[in-house]
Amino acid sequence: MTEPAPVEAPKPLPPSLGELFELSLTALVNAPGVAFRLSERPAPGPGASLLVALAWGAAFFGQNLVHAALAYPGAIQAYAPRQLAAAAFAALAIWTSLALLAASLLYGLGRILGSAGDFDRALLLSALVLAAAPVHALLCWFPMAWIAPALIAAWIAACGLTELFKADRWAARGACSVLAAAALALQYGAGLAVEKYSAAAQFAAAAAQSAPSFDQMAELQKQMLQVQAAAADLKPAATGVIAAPAGASSLDLLRGPAGETAPAAGPTELQQVAQMSAQGDAMNKSMVAMLDTMGPLLNNPMITQNMGPAQKADFAELTGMIRDLKAGMAARTITSPQEQQAKMAKIQQLVMRVMSSGMTMPKPQAGK
Repeated sequence: MTEPAPVEAPKPLPPSLGELFELSLTALVNAPGVAFRLSERPAPGPGASLLVALAWGAAFFGQNLVHAALAYPGAIQAYAPRQLAAAAFAALAIWTSLALLAASLLYGLGRILGSAGDFDRALLLSALVLAAAPVHALLCWFPMAWIAPALIAAWIAACGLTELFKADRWAARGACSVLAAAALALQYGAGLAVEKYSAAAQFAAAAAQSAPSFDQMAELQKQMLQVQAAAADLKPAATGVIAAPAGASSLDLLRGPAGETAPAAGPTELQQVAQMSAQGDAMNKSMVAMLDTMGPLLNNPMITQNMGPAQKADFAELTGMIRDLKAGMAARTITSPQEQQAKMAKIQQLVMRVMSSGMTMPKPQAGK
């Protein structure tokens, strides 16, 4: 009898594209098991590994875009669709270069520390490592959670070097620990740089908003002149004295109806009160318009950022006078025209000094 020919075991096939995605997600929680499974099978083609790496890059940039849109509403609408498309193309190109660079680094470490493996396996390991990028984008929403993805990526790389390149276990872990520390330091430095740039940009924008424009200053000057004119119109009515005609003596005013030059009948007391009330209302309207113009210029807290002690004292005095002025208008307190003009002259001087200090605020220094 003839013996049956031995049945050859089927050769293992490289993982498919869908299986690569599944293994990438599994490696985030079970890196040693995934590395062991892949060590028993051939590496997939470079196109499949690179496509998986690009998919994780697209997920990473997509999550960051959503984060930016929620944190800064309207920022994305400021760019045209073709600009966004160009930025997305540039980002994917940079991500492709990053995947190839990571594969080259892992291949070099594998050849130094191990005795097996080729560049296809290094590219496969790079795709597994980059699966931590979307996790990084998700954890950036939480404070201090950005440290975890770098540690996960280092653990995946160490397990891959051990199984795919037959590297020494502790040597691979030590090398990947150094790489993780360098990545965390680089990420921390980039975060500080972005924070400084953002703070400087916000300071410059606030300083530009607090500096009054020429139109605002012209409008404020116009409102002040209107208030001064309204206060000056109160003089005749406030005195309550009838002016004598030109060339007449004080005795002519005492002559009776039979006198040759009897003075013309002056306005009655009721008419004087009505005229004074109308002029007071006009002055109050002018003052309200002036305060409305002045409000946006003085309510910005950045205007006191660069003031010295004397300028801050002027600002405090100005705000106090405006507060008293509003309280008097609300209580309909009657003051003399001379007092009104003195207040307006003082307010005008203080406004000009305060505004000049706001317009000369220096730019923030980048190194501080």
